[in-house]
Amino acid sequence: MIPMTHAAHHADSPDPVRRAWWSLLLFLVSFVAAFVVGEGLVTLYGYDSTDADVPGWVLLAAGLPACLVFAAPLLLTWRLARRAGPAGRAPLLVGAVVVGVFLAQNLLGLLAQVALG
Repeated sequence: MIPMTHAAHHADSPDPVRRAWWSLLLFLVSFVAAFVVGEGLVTLYGYDSTDADVPGWVLLAAGLPACLVFAAPLLLTWRLARRAGPAGRAPLLVGAVVVGVFLAQNLLGLLAQVALG
């Protein structure tokens, strides 16, 4: 077997732009993981997440780590997009919008629950 040089190895690897687009699929996994983390932390604090009387600090203490878990794939997308150059901006923008919408929904939900309860 002939060892591959560094340049030959990168010539056979997928295009960084394509890999950046594929990295967005990791948000499906991170969504499930964020849900498990958030629900698990609420339970560890001794509350049921379906109850209306969960204090805001518990929701914040569980929601922040869950949001970080959800946003984690954006780091990989950012790294691949940076390697791809200007063509990598599109998948990075899509990933940033997905994370932004997720954070906005969670923040608005938290604010609504604190305001109503």
